Amino acid sequence: MNRTSYQKGYVSDPVRTNKGLKFVIRYRVRTSEGKWQHKAETLYGLTGKKAAQGILNERIGDSRKPMAPQMTLTQFIEAYWRPYLDRQGIKPSTLEGYNSLLKHISPVLGECRLAEITPLQIEQLLQSNSKLAAKTRRNLVGLLQGVFSLAEDDDLIEKSPVRDRHKPAVLKHEKPVWTAEQVKAIIGGAPAQYRGLFACAALTGARLGELLALQWKHIDFDRWKLRIEQSLWHGRLMTPKTEGSFRTVLFGEALKNALKDHLQISMHVGPEDFVFSKADGSTLHPDVLRRDVLYPVLDRLQIARSSRSAGFHTFRHSAGTFVNAQTGNLKLAQKLLGHSNFSTTADIYTHTIEESDREAALAVERAIYGNLFSNVLNSENKNSRGSMQ
Repeated sequence: MNRTSYQKGYVSDPVRTNKGLKFVIRYRVRTSEGKWQHKAETLYGLTGKKAAQGILNERIGDSRKPMAPQMTLTQFIEAYWRPYLDRQGIKPSTLEGYNSLLKHISPVLGECRLAEITPLQIEQLLQSNSKLAAKTRRNLVGLLQGVFSLAEDDDLIEKSPVRDRHKPAVLKHEKPVWTAEQVKAIIGGAPAQYRGLFACAALTGARLGELLALQWKHIDFDRWKLRIEQSLWHGRLMTPKTEGSFRTVLFGEALKNALKDHLQISMHVGPEDFVFSKADGSTLHPDVLRRDVLYPVLDRLQIARSSRSAGFHTFRHSAGTFVNAQTGNLKLAQKLLGHSNFSTTADIYTHTIEESDREAALAVERAIYGNLFSNVLNSENKNSRGSMQ
């Protein structure tokens, strides 16, 4: 059964004419392009308004049939889904991600009729993109769910062909982190003009786009705090990633000194000037910073890296880990990192380091044996060495 369009239509009061009673009815119909079109008819020779209403109901019933049977998935995306995203105020960075996913979808399903796409075709789409990472294929399914959900709400299809079983399982991989010693070495090894940026990334856990959008007006040296209220994306200032990303970061003496030192060498220090900028005051480019500044520092320090797992975001992962290791309070990590959902912090930023793992094991030993176990172990080691002599 097709979903109703919920329109009631209109029936005028009767007007007597030489042709008998005249009624005017108005209703909407779907065009071949899938758009609503208003239509009016003049009816004659009916016995009364009830008969006119019956004809109107028939017309409305016809309009409830699935609209635009010839519309393809690509046509629907361009005519309806993209305008819907515009109404929702989706960020350009998110739109860019969607466009990247559509490059995998359009060649397979783009020319298929929207109302005729089946679950099996979704399965075939995933199989044709089997070389993509599981997370990317899961994102493909999520995007299609959104597209077909809108088509369903617009009465274009009876049921979405996308099923939950289409989503591939994604194994969670622990994010790379640096040790405190490595972070300290990386900051110290950075070129002087970038040392403040590196220190800010390490000590605040902020996203690189948030740091590059910082202006001097956002830093309050007297109150030892900075305000994150915008982000930089492709040279454009935008709101931060989520509502939780709007935040005030209270900093300590190390970051205060680093920012003060950076202020001394900066050529652009007005309230509206960017804290971290090029010599002409324009914004820095994230890819250039990673490739030409961060990677050479890591290579000189012989810190392992790969193109996909060692970037400025590793400062962020490390900061979350340090907060968790030092305080055991993930809510503090959530607030520092600007996560809207606590689960994000819990799932991603609960890395442990070897020393912490060892301390946890030793804590259990001490609870059970006190110092006896370590004394016995040391005694056994001594005896073992003595017997070998």
